[in-house]
Amino acid sequence: MPIRRVLLLVLSEPRHPEQADVSMARTGFHLACDLIWVHGQRDGTGAKHRPRGHVPEPYTSLPAAVFMLAYAAGESLVMQASSHMGIRGGVNGNTPLGLGSRGLVSAWAAAGTPLLARARVTPRRTRIHPWRLLEGADLDDYLADARSLRNRLAHTGTTDGAVLRSPFFVMDGRSALPQMTLMLAEGLLQAAQDIAYLTLKAAAPAASPVTGSWEWVLPQQSGTGAMSARLWRHAAFPLDEQPDG
Repeated sequence: MPIRRVLLLVLSEPRHPEQADVSMARTGFHLACDLIWVHGQRDGTGAKHRPRGHVPEPYTSLPAAVFMLAYAAGESLVMQASSHMGIRGGVNGNTPLGLGSRGLVSAWAAAGTPLLARARVTPRRTRIHPWRLLEGADLDDYLADARSLRNRLAHTGTTDGAVLRSPFFVMDGRSALPQMTLMLAEGLLQAAQDIAYLTLKAAAPAASPVTGSWEWVLPQQSGTGAMSARLWRHAAFPLDEQPDG
């Protein structure tokens, strides 16, 4: 059974039909977390820290699968929230904005809910993928690149060739991402949850918050890959207890 820590935020009875799909969409977050756990068990030792060194061929596709599952779950949930709030776009202006939709960040800010998200991004001076708090134009660029990468993976099975405009998915001075990494996929898993949580929370009327209970799906973090206490305890997100590294 995967090792994951889940924080439950109990909320009240639903009144809106679109909320019925929330728990089903969040299943994608759980599946993504399961694959991260499988990737970390590839040396068969069951060690607390992820094994270093060469990744065997059967495990090389897992980061892309994690990324796509996290994106799909986030897209579904954010579209539900946007639909409820009347935040729409597209060619005819009738499509609820999703996770990677153009104008998502500015539209939600105009509606009174500034979006922000925690994500792991490509390293600059070391090989460690740091955690960053993204908001405003940075978050908009990050999500646009996430959509580009998702589309490229869906159509070709590789990230190579995806047009990227932010520094968050590229490294070593390149303008492309040769292949998805587990750290970047893990970053999107957190970012997608953060945005889904904020939008669903805002979309729910005060008298009737989001259905059921919100579950944070958190892969085990340890060592240099752990999120800083400052980001973990950010006031926008109800994560008040950081697991041991």
